[in-house]
Amino acid sequence: DTDSLFLANPSEEKMKALMEWSKKELGIELDVDKVYRYAVFSERKKNYFGVFPDGSVDVKGLVGRKSNTPKFLQVAFQQVLRILSQVKSAEEFEEAKRKIFEIIRDYYVRLKRKQLSLEELAFTVVLGKDIHAYKVEPQHVKAAKMLESHLGRPLGVGDTIRYVKVRTKDGVKPVELVKSLDEIDDEKYVEHMRTMFSQILEPLGIDFDEILGTVSLRSFFEAA
Repeated sequence: DTDSLFLANPSEEKMKALMEWSKKELGIELDVDKVYRYAVFSERKKNYFGVFPDGSVDVKGLVGRKSNTPKFLQVAFQQVLRILSQVKSAEEFEEAKRKIFEIIRDYYVRLKRKQLSLEELAFTVVLGKDIHAYKVEPQHVKAAKMLESHLGRPLGVGDTIRYVKVRTKDGVKPVELVKSLDEIDDEKYVEHMRTMFSQILEPLGIDFDEILGTVSLRSFFEAA
């Protein structure tokens, strides 16, 4: 169930021999698609990332680059990619793992302590159609209807909706209507952090829950 294979430091001779063997024995023509400075794989199927010679990082999915992702997650993700892009040895790789652990832990702590602004927490979506045309309401449409009611004017195609996750039945609220950071549902954001960073943490051999556990343990000792 794949259309590719990965080779570690193959010589030109071995590459050529493999291509010839595949074409002759399997009837499959192989070609070089990507060359990484290094690549890291997890036990999960098709979950890996590779760093190109120029330092750019190739991660499957790249949730952190989606335009509607909250700003604090985009920034954290870019910081992680920057660290990975600078790794050139096994020693640097171990140091990079430590730095990445610290970055994610820091954002988790800031989230739990309500030290992130609404601007940093907001999901941003541009309406692709009239909000009353949806049969099933996605979260940004729920927020748009609240904002429409508040503004007293219709919202539609092209309008930008910024909303945050809150502890209410609807689960969301437009940024303009949030009165306090105490309304924020931080656990929903923690799950977004888990989903996004697991793409990188799993190949690194880091458990997201380990980061949360370290924070909790530190808090325990600080309180003692």
